[in-house]
Amino acid sequence: MRILFWLFTIPFLALAGAFAAANHQPLTLRLWPFPLEAQVPIYAAVLGAFFLGLLVAALWFWTAGLGGRLARRRSARHQRALEQETTRLKRQLAEKNRAPPAAAATGHDDTRARRLIAAGDG
Repeated sequence: MRILFWLFTIPFLALAGAFAAANHQPLTLRLWPFPLEAQVPIYAAVLGAFFLGLLVAALWFWTAGLGGRLARRRSARHQRALEQETTRLKRQLAEKNRAPPAAAATGHDDTRARRLIAAGDG
């Protein structure tokens, strides 16, 4: 992706430089309805309009994608909440299924009883 950027940027900058070198004559800009006039080189007016258009398009696409970015952020927040709830429920289930210590100490040992029966001592 980086190489594509430079493949388009370098020729564009070369063309912009050639355009600026060839069009350095002054141009009078009148900013209607205001009584303002500005003398700028032709290349500054053309390249300025191009970059202004680029800025407006970038702002347009940024605002157009804002809804999707907000939805992804909301979804990520919801996913984190669900993961925390899952962790809490797993921990709660593990505590519930854990045998109480008193029952484990007095519990019946079926394997010992089976060995005694099998040996004929029971």
